[in-house]
Amino acid sequence: NKVTEPLQPKVPQQNNTKMKSLSYPFSREKIYLYNIKDKDTFFDNGTRSRIVREILKRTSCTKAKNSMGKEAGESEKAGAPLLLKKRQSFSLGITTLIANNVYEAAFPLHDGEYEGQNDDMNERKLLYQEWARYGVFYKYQPIDLIRKYFGEKIGLYFAWLGLYTEFLIPSSVVGIIVFLYGCITMEDDIPSKEMCDLQKAFTMCPLCDKACDYWNLSTACATARASHLFDNPATVFFSIFMALWATMFLEHWKRLQMRLGYFWDLTGLEDEEVSFLSMYLTF
Repeated sequence: NKVTEPLQPKVPQQNNTKMKSLSYPFSREKIYLYNIKDKDTFFDNGTRSRIVREILKRTSCTKAKNSMGKEAGESEKAGAPLLLKKRQSFSLGITTLIANNVYEAAFPLHDGEYEGQNDDMNERKLLYQEWARYGVFYKYQPIDLIRKYFGEKIGLYFAWLGLYTEFLIPSSVVGIIVFLYGCITMEDDIPSKEMCDLQKAFTMCPLCDKACDYWNLSTACATARASHLFDNPATVFFSIFMALWATMFLEHWKRLQMRLGYFWDLTGLEDEEVSFLSMYLTF
């Protein structure tokens, strides 16, 4: 489409979008069933990061502690000297080390550099040039590349965020029209005109019992005019429009979620497959 071509990100497209490949949780016993051309690129960056995190969570570490005890064979002797013994305590995982302030944080490594004039193009640099810059805010998101680099969970989040941003455009336009209608009809609003009329000078009762005095209704003129900007007859139409907008957004998101779940092969899978990650450790 030539109309939307300037809005498309310049990222490599899939070779055959009409063909859907089947996927299955990885198993070393059935490695012959997978189309493995290169072990270094078989898992995408998101999967590799989760594998490394799982390895770090399962790695045990030791910490030596000094304890007071008596030497063997001398426990029954009076006045036997107490000896310092080293006792090993085990802790598991990078999360324990972070909790004990051994490390401040742990993050997965990115794929190459994203700045500079070098010709080495990687997925991180491509995402920076076509997605993570203010200069390309008007373009569509390369959602497949985001999913490949960060994983399915973050890919679904940005898919939802992109759809939500697109739906905010018509609601923003309608909201601006309603606001401008309030500005145009401000002088014709009867309640605010009566409150701002200094000749009538309505005297109001005190707002409290003892410390408050009588006050003039015209002092609330600015508040009445400002409230008309957001509370005018057009806001009734805007409220009905937003109710329909919310329903349409929810239905479109359900459709997009099912579509991405089908092409990304997420149907029938649990949110976390921790049990299968142990099969990756020696691959």
